[in-house]
Order: sequence, then C-alpha cells, then structure tokens
Amino acid sequence: MTAPAAPAIDNPDLAAQMRPALVRYFQRKTGNAAEAEDLAQDVLVKALGHADWESSEEAKGYIFRAAMNRWHDYLRRRRSHGTSVPLDAAAESEWGVESPPERVLVAREELHRVAQVLDSLSDRTRTVLMLIRFEHMKAATVAEMLGISVSAVHKHLANAVAALAADREGGDRQ
Repeated sequence: MTAPAAPAIDNPDLAAQMRPALVRYFQRKTGNAAEAEDLAQDVLVKALGHADWESSEEAKGYIFRAAMNRWHDYLRRRRSHGTSVPLDAAAESEWGVESPPERVLVAREELHRVAQVLDSLSDRTRTVLMLIRFEHMKAATVAEMLGISVSAVHKHLANAVAALAADREGGDRQ
C-alpha cells in the first residue's frame, strides 16, 4: 500500500502569502521600502524557480532561509562595491573652483598652526579645551574631574579659544 499523495502546494498563493512578511523583514533590515521590495522579489523569484516542496512549512522554511542568505549577499556586495551617492548641482558647480592639491596644502597648514597653538597652551588649558569642545563635557563635570572651580574651567576655556582666535586672525593676514 502506498502513502496518500500530499496535497499539491499552490506556489503563486504561497508567494502571495509570504511576500508581505518578506517585505517587512527586508524593510527592517534596510530601512528603505524600495530596496525591501526588490530584495523580497529576488527571493520569491529564486525560490519559486526551485520549488519542489513536500509541505507549505518546508516551503516557508526554504524561503526564509533564502531571505537570510539574500540579505547576507546584499551586505557583502555593499561592502565590496560601496554605495553610490547622487551628485547635487551645488557640488558639481564647486568642481574646479579650487584645485584639490591647493585645498590639501591649505588644510595641512591650518592643522599645523592649530597643533602649534595647542602645544603652546598649558596642559590644564589644553585639557579643558579638549574635554569641553571635543568630548562635549559640561564645565561642572570637567571642574570636578580636574579638582578646580567651574569659573577656573571657564577661564581656561576662554584662554584657549582666545589663543586659537589670535592665531586664526594672524594666519588670515599672511
């Protein structure tokens, strides 16, 4: 005696059932509705092309495994190929205004001057500047860390900013 034949799986209906869940899955992963639609479509087309399932549970398992694999392929491709960034008219109009080597040279000179000014500051003044301006800490927190008053923190910060501004003004005249 042979086992009764399993009911045939209606692949188009299964795809219609699975599509919303796949789109939600990819939407959560990408944050982009159009990308999510494309990825879900890729998975369903590939899965239905290899449809030879015994049950709908087997089909769903296969489709979700295919979705996870497709996501990993997508990430791998983005890492190796990078992402494209659309150009805007403003960026395009700036091309050629100043040659990149000149920009690099000017930026290096400015950084060198800033480094010299920072080196000329006292350790405490430099530390206050770094903690407040670069680490975005509150003056009270810095004062507590360094064991000084909040007004001393403000004094050190003012001295550092004044030294940088003086160098900037002197550098602009050169």
